[in-house]
Amino acid sequence: MIKAEKWQELEDAFFKVIEFGTGGRRGTTGVGSNRINRVTVGESAQALCEYAREADENAPQKGIVIACDTRLSSPELSTYCATVCAANGFTTYIFDGFRSTPELSFAVRHLGAAAGIVITASHNPPADNGFKAYWSDGGQLVPPHDSGVLSKAARVTEIKTTDYDQAVTEGTITIIGKDIDDAYIAAALAESEGQERDLRIVYSPLHGAGQRNTLPVLRGAGFEVITVDEQLIPDGAFPTIPSGKANPEEPAANDMAVQLMLDRQADIAITNDPDADRIGVMVRHNDQAIYLNGNQSAVLATDYALRQKQQKGELTDKHYIASTIVTTDMLKALAATYGVTSYANMLIGFKYIGELILSKESTDEIFVIGGEESYGLLKGTYARDKDGAVGALPIAEYAAELKKQSKTLYDRLLELYEEHGFYIERLDTIQYPGADGFTKMNDIMSSLRSQPPRQVGEHTVTAILDYQTLTRTDTATGDTSPIDCIAGNVVVLELDGDPRRRLTVRPSGTEPKLKVYCAWYEAATPGENTQQRYDQISNNLQALSKQLEILLLS
Repeated sequence: MIKAEKWQELEDAFFKVIEFGTGGRRGTTGVGSNRINRVTVGESAQALCEYAREADENAPQKGIVIACDTRLSSPELSTYCATVCAANGFTTYIFDGFRSTPELSFAVRHLGAAAGIVITASHNPPADNGFKAYWSDGGQLVPPHDSGVLSKAARVTEIKTTDYDQAVTEGTITIIGKDIDDAYIAAALAESEGQERDLRIVYSPLHGAGQRNTLPVLRGAGFEVITVDEQLIPDGAFPTIPSGKANPEEPAANDMAVQLMLDRQADIAITNDPDADRIGVMVRHNDQAIYLNGNQSAVLATDYALRQKQQKGELTDKHYIASTIVTTDMLKALAATYGVTSYANMLIGFKYIGELILSKESTDEIFVIGGEESYGLLKGTYARDKDGAVGALPIAEYAAELKKQSKTLYDRLLELYEEHGFYIERLDTIQYPGADGFTKMNDIMSSLRSQPPRQVGEHTVTAILDYQTLTRTDTATGDTSPIDCIAGNVVVLELDGDPRRRLTVRPSGTEPKLKVYCAWYEAATPGENTQQRYDQISNNLQALSKQLEILLLS
């Protein structure tokens, strides 16, 4: 790199040590401390072993479970992690091929392991990969474990390794597969609530691991599933996806599934990201494709799960649902309607929902479902991370039930707006690659805190919420109040005196970009055209987001 005078690339690769974000360590593969490679992944595995042993002297016997997705470097890096764990004296379990991230979470719990590792970069571009670590409860590392492992990683001077084949022969590395698969699929299927199955589903894993979790769960539940065969081929280059972005959040990633849905007159289409913890849902409505966003899918799945339990007489005030601070507030409205508790004071990242479930295990409260805006759902407690398979299940069951009433999921979504008001959200991102980008993001966040805007478009900023100091400040009076959450690099602008109208800004924990979350609420008016009102609010929200972006960049 020096000889080729690739100075910018060199700086980007070494200007910092790649850190643990909302989803572990994730980034571009290549040389450097700010890249994913055998050193950064190896030291992460080494640090996890050292930290786990200090936290629990029996951790080596309990072991570490390792999985990977279909990315180009995933098999090599996961095998390398296994040699590190085995060399550190840990019983090591590794899957016989690619698996979904939620199955890894399940496997940690099922095997009673001390920790877990999955090599994945989730929905990132093909050049990326990552290291995601899990604790003994099956949840991702949360404070203090994440910083504890990272602190260990910073002091690693030797990465212990052993020969993989020899370790397998000696039994220190155990290859796992079908037995765990069967137990995991059974656990997901146990979350079924309804009996209706008259539904035609188009499914694509987008070249990822979803064919090992979502596909067998949908078929095991008894649904007719038509697959996008070209995208069943596991391939980390994601060759059929525009720009290689195998992310259900990107409408273009779902194009082949949507076209097949329309061609075959299927009712819905479902896609997963490469590690199959996210779910994209598309609906054939009046012979047009409607792309649901993550908030809308979460609303429908939650409404279905709560209503089913209520109709069965199972729902009590001890039940609860969970979401993050950037997830739709309609989940709170649903919780109030059904008489259950809503916990929504968690930072971005499903790991905090997993942490909440763990904290409630010693109480009489019962978890039903959790959702986040980034296309993540979990129903039940068999895993502690979002799961594309168990997210697909209530969506499919609801679609089948509605089909019997000559309705679609989108019909029901419009009904929910009529019943609870219009809760509309959108997410926009601003890219900031490289060392310069990292500095710019920090400068923007500092400016938001020191000189927050008083107005965004036609709307008055009536409160500033700084999640670094956990302080909410009323802009009119200067009065402050505490925020009930853990600290994080997030700033929220409340608009017009309504906490349901807000703009949330934060740097991504895993990618070089700033994220802008827009949330809006307006009451519904009886007799109005719901679709027209929805479109109007959505257009206004798009304009509002653009106005904030201009303020951030000025």
